[in-house]
Amino acid sequence: MLDVKARSVCAKEACVHIGWVGGVESSNSVLIHAAERAGHTLEVHTGDVRGRGADGLAALVERADVVIIVLDVNSHGAVLKARDVARKSGRRVAMVRRPSVSALHRVIREQEALAHVA
Repeated sequence: MLDVKARSVCAKEACVHIGWVGGVESSNSVLIHAAERAGHTLEVHTGDVRGRGADGLAALVERADVVIIVLDVNSHGAVLKARDVARKSGRRVAMVRRPSVSALHRVIREQEALAHVA
């Protein structure tokens, strides 16, 4: 289990640090670049909660402004762990069925709309 962290600095004031839980490791760089192009940062966790994976998942959720949980590729335990830590730490959660750039963009648009309302 590897955590992949975006290394860029947010380019805009309304930057959101997104935690992505689950998906195919080969698509991580595509998701990170898509978030960066939108002016945000993205950190990825595989969703593996065996061993120290649960601690890494909890740490990612606590660092994130919003957590995207992929439902189709995560175990029930990973989804529950991510939701529980997010609830306890006051993080927003978005659930997506499949990992994709379009799902990421949809969540980013929703978060930006919420920021404009607040």
